Amino acid sequence: GAESEHWAEVAYDLGIAKFEAGFYDDAVILLDKFVLIQKSLETNDPESLSNALLNLGKIYLKKRSVDNAMVHFDEALGIRKKMSKNEIGVSEVLFQIGGVRESKKQYLESLVCYEESLKLRLSVHGEDEDTADIISRIGEVRRIRGQYDLALENFTLALDMYKNTVGEAHLSVASTYHSLGYVCDAKNDMEKAMQNHKEGLSVRKIILGGDHVKVAASLDDVAGMYQKTNEQKKALKCLREALRIRKVQLGNDDIEIGKTLFGMGIIFAAINDNKKAMECYNASFEISSHDGSNPKLEAQTLHQIGCVQAASCNYREALQNWRLALSKYREGGMRDDHYMVACTLGNIEMAENVLNSS
Repeated sequence: GAESEHWAEVAYDLGIAKFEAGFYDDAVILLDKFVLIQKSLETNDPESLSNALLNLGKIYLKKRSVDNAMVHFDEALGIRKKMSKNEIGVSEVLFQIGGVRESKKQYLESLVCYEESLKLRLSVHGEDEDTADIISRIGEVRRIRGQYDLALENFTLALDMYKNTVGEAHLSVASTYHSLGYVCDAKNDMEKAMQNHKEGLSVRKIILGGDHVKVAASLDDVAGMYQKTNEQKKALKCLREALRIRKVQLGNDDIEIGKTLFGMGIIFAAINDNKKAMECYNASFEISSHDGSNPKLEAQTLHQIGCVQAASCNYREALQNWRLALSKYREGGMRDDHYMVACTLGNIEMAENVLNSS
């Protein structure tokens, strides 16, 4: 009756407040209560019910429970499709389902959801930030699938739409510049890739200042381009600044510090400064092995340590590190036909042959 409806409204409002405050378990309990009451009523409110289901799906995504999220999104979609003149509501749920499909690497299914979401949104609205978000996701899926020309069109359109609706100083603008950079890189247009990554870096600095971790991520992208154009000293300068930022924001032992040190080691090895390369690799491995969350990084670091040792003809220690790297790759679920594992296997065979012949 009326009392149940009143308590349902209270549960819903509290549930949303808990969700926004990051108390996800409490939010689930309250929104589940709302859904249960709504379904028990003779005539429920389909809009409120679908909103609760949509938010439950979003909460389960935050809790990394993708299958539970999908169940709630599907139910919300079924309700919204039965409601008249609800193109935006259906579009919103399809966008979320597309994101789940993308996270599960179901890229074709994801693309279908995103494109239907976009079609419905454009039937009601013109250019706005949410429309740009959908176009950007379509571009990302196409980039992943190797459809670089189509991805380039999507990201360019999204970038223009963001600029027209939220202005140039916006984080979505920065992210889209970087997405364009990845596509141009894949198309071997290094000049445009560098230009886009630098634009992304510039926008993030304007919005976030010089000491934000997203600025460090932008510096990583710029450094990567400098490495590809063999401008190693410029790449090193970027990574040193990224390292400084991450130490300020994350402390000295975060896994991101380990990744940055590994990247610096690669550059030092490329300019034949093996002493500094080893310092970076050893410091990186100390962090990653203590953290334990990234066996692939541990394996890559051990592999590179072995390469530096082999360059000094220290094949016995190199072999030991390559064998450790192989076990870490396998621990991380990588098969022997993966190119990184295959490279390490080849190095192990080479070192064993050298040691057996000496």
